[in-house]
Amino acid sequence: MGPSPSDTLTAEKIEAIGIEYSYLLTSQLDSQRSFYEDRVNGLEATVSELKGMVTRISTEAEEAKKREADEAESRRAEGEARIAELERDKDRAEKKAERLATLSRRLEKELKEERAVGEGLMQNLQNLKERVEASEQQKRDFQVRIEELQDQVKDVMFYLEAQSKIANEGSELAGGSLEVRPNPKKKKKPKK
Repeated sequence: MGPSPSDTLTAEKIEAIGIEYSYLLTSQLDSQRSFYEDRVNGLEATVSELKGMVTRISTEAEEAKKREADEAESRRAEGEARIAELERDKDRAEKKAERLATLSRRLEKELKEERAVGEGLMQNLQNLKERVEASEQQKRDFQVRIEELQDQVKDVMFYLEAQSKIANEGSELAGGSLEVRPNPKKKKKPKK
């Protein structure tokens, strides 16, 4: 007999759901990956810009110090004020660069965790597929066994009916034997 149309339909639905889930999961993981990669790229550009700013500020501070030595005493106070302001800017920029570097490391760690979660989900999906396949095989095996038992019950019923007829008919059939032969039309299905 084999699997019924409803069994086939159910298996197709389960497979379609699994494929739909795989596509959805893949799409979500791709969008998350793109999102985090964009953020990391943006942060790297900002860090690069801040490093350039720090270098520029450091260079300006050095030039201001050289000019200060050459200038008169009246310009000295003005130069020191400028240097102090540039150093504050430098400190702020360095602190900001450090915060951004920390944020970049944290985002990279989160990205790795998301990838690990994605791999775990894919493994779970594979395990579920294997379970469904094993369940389907077990169902087919049970169906074959049920058919065999139904044939045996039919044979036993025939035997009992024949024995009852022999007992009711009396002496005409007494002493005879009854032989049950397997049905040649029916072939057993090989197990897969």
